[in-house]
Order: sequence, then structure tokens, then C-alpha cells
Amino acid sequence: MDNPIYLTEYPNMNTDFPFSIKFELVDTVIPHRHDFLELILVLEGEGVEIVNGNKHWLTPGSLIFLLPYQFHEIQITTDRQLILFICNFDLELLLQFDDSEQGLASIVFEGGEELPPFVQLNEEQLKQMNAIFNQMMLDYVSSESMRNGYLKAKLMEALILFHRYRLKQYRPSSTEAGAQHRRGDLWKVIRYVHLHYREDLSLEHLAQTFHYSVSYLSDLFKRRFGQTFVSFLHGLRIRHACGLLLSS
Repeated sequence: MDNPIYLTEYPNMNTDFPFSIKFELVDTVIPHRHDFLELILVLEGEGVEIVNGNKHWLTPGSLIFLLPYQFHEIQITTDRQLILFICNFDLELLLQFDDSEQGLASIVFEGGEELPPFVQLNEEQLKQMNAIFNQMMLDYVSSESMRNGYLKAKLMEALILFHRYRLKQYRPSSTEAGAQHRRGDLWKVIRYVHLHYREDLSLEHLAQTFHYSVSYLSDLFKRRFGQTFVSFLHGLRIRHACGLLLSS
């Protein structure tokens, strides 16, 4: 990919509910990455997507979940534009989970490199996923009571189904699964940062708390998020501050 760009904004990102969804016609998407999460459902058209140098086909029923460190681009292969549902949201929306298990964090931190970032839905699965996205879109533009709670519940449903479908289509070997579990430990660090971001945090403190070397933890942040720990922490503090200003 040539000269990929870095996208930093999406609608509602600086609110107490950092989530957006849109219906879009696409022909070409230039190489880019972003520091938010993206869930895409292909409804019509054909094309190819390149994620971190790996190409896969896009056809109706392609469901893609993109992480912050994944550079990607889209190209159509026919005269028809791709018709997509595109959902952008912050990692914070996945923070609440049962301490007894990784929960939805496993979707982000386990299998993020070994498993492909996409699945191909069959006709029945596409019908179900399309209904979920349509329900999210309807509530997103509404002023219904408990709107944010409903949107989060439907987003969680879509992500859980993606996770299940991906495991069935690309179940990793036992060796890969063990490696994913070890990398999943980074989730504990990220959760700790989100809970204590107001405090005087340092990479040295985190390394000591979670029994990593400073250099290893620093490299882990760069590989997972494409930025340093300090940049990650500053971005988190700014998003929280903006959300407080807009909601208070």
C-alpha cells in the first residue's frame, strides 16, 4: 500500500457514546488506518479489500471487523459500486465484561493477527445480520428512550455472531490458540489504563504491575495500536474530556 493515511475522527466520537453507523456507496477507498474499530457489512456489489497486505474478495455477505493497527483499502471489480453498512465505534464500548472471562475483548485481542478480519455469511446469516444493522440504523437516527443501551446491545450481538462465524470458518490450531491467549493478556493492561487514566500512569508502572519488561510492553502498544503508550494515554484522556464537555 502506498502512502496510507491515518484517520482520527468519526461522528459522535467525542461523546459519552462513541458510536456511528452509516449506509454508503463505495467504489474506491484509499489505503488508511484509524484508531477506532470498524464493522462493515457488504450488501451489494463485488470488490477486493487489502488488509495489511492480504487481499480478500468482497461480495454480498462479507462481514469485516477492522482493528486500529490494520491498514486497509477497497477496490471495486465491476462497474457497480459496493453498497455497505459501516459502523465505527470506540474500544471503550467493549470495556464492560465479566472479570471471570475475556468476554468481547477476545474478539479484539485474540485472533487479531492469526484469524482473518472477515467472514463470508450464508444467505440466512446475511439476512440476520442485515436485520441487526437496519435496527441499529433506525435507532441511531431516532430519539427513543434508552437509545444508547439498545445500540450497544445490537452491536454486541453483531460482534458475538462475527466471532462465532469466524471461529467456525477459521478455527486456529491449538498452538495458535495458546499464542492468542498470551496476547490476550494485553487486554488486562488496556482495561487498567481505562480505569486509571486520570492517575499518573507510566509505562514503567504498567510493566511492573503486569510483569512485563518496559521494552516489550512499549513494542506491544506500537504493534497493536500503531502508536506509543503516551500517545494512547493522551488520546484516551482527550476523548474522555471531550465527552464530559459535550454531555455536561
